[in-house]
Amino acid sequence: MFYTFINSCIYQKLVLLCGLLLYFIVFTVHATALSFVDNGVTVKTVEIEDLIHIIEVKSLTVNSPTDSSIKSYQGLSLNLLLDAVYTSAWKNNDAVKFTALDGYQSIIPASVIFKHNGMIAIGENGQHGFTKLLRSNSDTVDPAPFFLVWENIRDISARKEPWLSWPWQLKSIELTSFKREYPNSTPPSSSSKSVKKGFLAFRQHCIKCHTLNGDGGSIGPELNYPVSVTEYWKSKWLRRFIVNPQSVRSNSKMIPFYRDVENRQEQVADIIEYLKVMARNKSLTSIQ
Repeated sequence: MFYTFINSCIYQKLVLLCGLLLYFIVFTVHATALSFVDNGVTVKTVEIEDLIHIIEVKSLTVNSPTDSSIKSYQGLSLNLLLDAVYTSAWKNNDAVKFTALDGYQSIIPASVIFKHNGMIAIGENGQHGFTKLLRSNSDTVDPAPFFLVWENIRDISARKEPWLSWPWQLKSIELTSFKREYPNSTPPSSSSKSVKKGFLAFRQHCIKCHTLNGDGGSIGPELNYPVSVTEYWKSKWLRRFIVNPQSVRSNSKMIPFYRDVENRQEQVADIIEYLKVMARNKSLTSIQ
């Protein structure tokens, strides 16, 4: 019994040491800096190596939305990281923007971030680096060096929260506001309820990749200037393309409209109504 106990303790220590060794190998391979910005002004560019002495590295098991697989990551609590860099005052900001190397921009309300358990993953448990993610269009992507993931197994609400996105290959985190980020893509105040709902859905799901009047990410094409997508696509084909891009273009890199959102078809219809209104509201200032 005594020797069994000793052997068990030795085994547990070996497992811990192997885990730590693997973590530092992963960190060394992908070591890089993450920029932290406050409304356009860079606060600091920080090596994560400097922050792991302040923030404990933990594991988080999640259900990956890209392929529905269960994965376990090592990383730093997003909330604690924001506290360490900006102090707790970051919670008073309107939103936080996460920008990836490929131009993807995810803007999430600060109040939503505070309610959920996010992690800046720096490695995957039990292996060297990250497993490449298989996307719905058959592409694969390595999420290194930094991958924002969310605890969505115990936190059921996180699965359907439309603001929570999972940007990989992060290069910067910025405190910002929706007014500052979307000055040219806001529809007229007199717009219908459907159009306003469409603008909300567009911000939650589309503008991360696309620009509209110059606002948004840079992965996908500009959708409004000089010609609106609604002016060269028939509505029924645009709707089908948004829902299932590969059913219209077999080589499309665009992913289908998000699988877990409620009222999926209604949201797509609202987005198209919003795009039609914006076709009559082209802004040149952000493009020129």
